[in-house]
Amino acid sequence: MKSYLYQTLTDSIREDIESGQRQPGERMPSLRAVCLSEKLSKSTVLNAYSHLEMEGLLESRPRSGFFVKTPYVAAPPAVVQRGSNPDSVPLAVSTDKVMINIMERGAAFDLLPSNKSDGHENRELLQCLSRAYRRQSSYQQNYYDPPQGSEELRQQIANQLHAGGSHLHCDEIIITSGCQSSLLIALMATTKPGDVVAIESPGFYGAIQLIEALGLRILELPSSPTGGIDVGSLEDVLKRWRVSVLIVSPCYSTPTGSCISDDDKQSILALCTAASVAIIEDDIYGELTFGLSRQRTLHSYDETGNVLLCSSLSKCLSRDLRIGWIAPGKYQQEILRLKIITSLTTSGSLQAGIADYMQRGFFERYLRKQRLQLSKQCRQLQHLIPTLLPTAISWTRPEGGLTLWLELPQSVNTTELYRQAHEKDITITPGALFTAQYKYQNFLRLSFAHEWTEARISALAEVGRILARKV
Repeated sequence: MKSYLYQTLTDSIREDIESGQRQPGERMPSLRAVCLSEKLSKSTVLNAYSHLEMEGLLESRPRSGFFVKTPYVAAPPAVVQRGSNPDSVPLAVSTDKVMINIMERGAAFDLLPSNKSDGHENRELLQCLSRAYRRQSSYQQNYYDPPQGSEELRQQIANQLHAGGSHLHCDEIIITSGCQSSLLIALMATTKPGDVVAIESPGFYGAIQLIEALGLRILELPSSPTGGIDVGSLEDVLKRWRVSVLIVSPCYSTPTGSCISDDDKQSILALCTAASVAIIEDDIYGELTFGLSRQRTLHSYDETGNVLLCSSLSKCLSRDLRIGWIAPGKYQQEILRLKIITSLTTSGSLQAGIADYMQRGFFERYLRKQRLQLSKQCRQLQHLIPTLLPTAISWTRPEGGLTLWLELPQSVNTTELYRQAHEKDITITPGALFTAQYKYQNFLRLSFAHEWTEARISALAEVGRILARKV
């Protein structure tokens, strides 16, 4: 893999900090000094310092420069989890009522959904949305917006997708009512009842629910908690079974936070193209990297229109914005037809407000802050686990996204743990939701989407106390 100059400098400084050669609170050499001593450009040094700031090793102080963060404690090592081993045979699906209960509480990513006091108002977003609604004309009030969606918003999304390597014209994008809506019509366009849909295991419960609702069969694929779908297993499955679609989330998938390498993305694409298997790529977490730039999409390697790229703003900007999109490739006309059937159109004023927000550069600015905050919250959770959940056997260490995957002793049933925690108004996400098989009973998905307030830390400690009584 190619190593960039800033990465080499980043690794060197990180080693100095972790070995104790640079002490907490110590002022780092100025950008100019490092440029001269290392013969590097200012942008290279700044990239390295910024990356270390995202990792929580450095902090910048206005008009003072960069300092080793105080205190810095290295995250405790987590045992690397083994890859999953589901039964790779097509099965009917039956989802659990627990998921419905979690969604009714609006708690998919919050340990303590009743704690609603720590939100930060996005004033720029509110201003752009308010401005769009104030400018709404009588024509807009009396006529539907074009089913494909606002051209201005589609152009902004096309611009955003360039960072992931997908170079699209705005006419190749269709606006939807969220990523779940995109996944729904993508499945409708590529399958018929009884067809087999392959999915990584553990996999996104929303996709599992859609497979059930459409009368499809699910085939779960072995996956690594760090590298995603096992390519060899996919190759074997495609030889044994007639698979219509593969649903995959290559960048920071839920629940594990795994990220598929670029080489494996290309291998997966080649295998599915050769077997005439459509690929539905769920890229909803793609923007939430802890690094300086996002990973490439699998879609960016596709030259045949076989990949349907789906995403939305709900994870990276606001849960309340039910705006998503799909780049459907060769399925464009069918997807547009299904969009009209299932939802007809999407709010024109809402699209206008979001397009304005993105065009003014507010979205990119917000993303930079959000990535830094999520990286910090993920590190905090890594530190809390061994202290508050000492019975944990292993957990993943994602480099982006919103969640990690935690393994508990075999004697623990996390669905029962969910019910006991629920009695105390604490919401956890049991592992059984991420499969259609009887697996992952002793696993939990933990989220770092919210700040670790005192109340949330106390809630996590209470989960640990419940677990202690079980083990």
